[in-house]
Amino acid sequence: MGAWGTGIFDDDTTCDVRDEYSALLEEGLSAEDASKSLLDNYHDEFEDEEDVEVMSLVYIGLAGAQLEKNHLLNEIRVKTIELIEKGADLSLWEDSEEEDLKERKLVLSEFKQKLLNSKY
Repeated sequence: MGAWGTGIFDDDTTCDVRDEYSALLEEGLSAEDASKSLLDNYHDEFEDEEDVEVMSLVYIGLAGAQLEKNHLLNEIRVKTIELIEKGADLSLWEDSEEEDLKERKLVLSEFKQKLLNSKY
């Protein structure tokens, strides 16, 4: 898993999630079914509690993809906000430069506000 910036989609995992979600929608799945299928696949590989950093990226990527498509599901919105508030992915940034960590926190704070202000 690699990150090349602090943005929501500046990470392999979040980009993969966005691409997979879009592909599932193109196959004709509803937002609900595409989300369930995607999350089931990631839950088979990762555990929420043990791999909280990875799963937070999955939810952040999914919420971002849903925002782009204008169909954010409330359960994805709530879970993503919860993970952001826990700082779930920030441990991935602990070895980065302090400026990058601050920027990531800002990006997540702004993303959380988008989620809070979005209609679902």
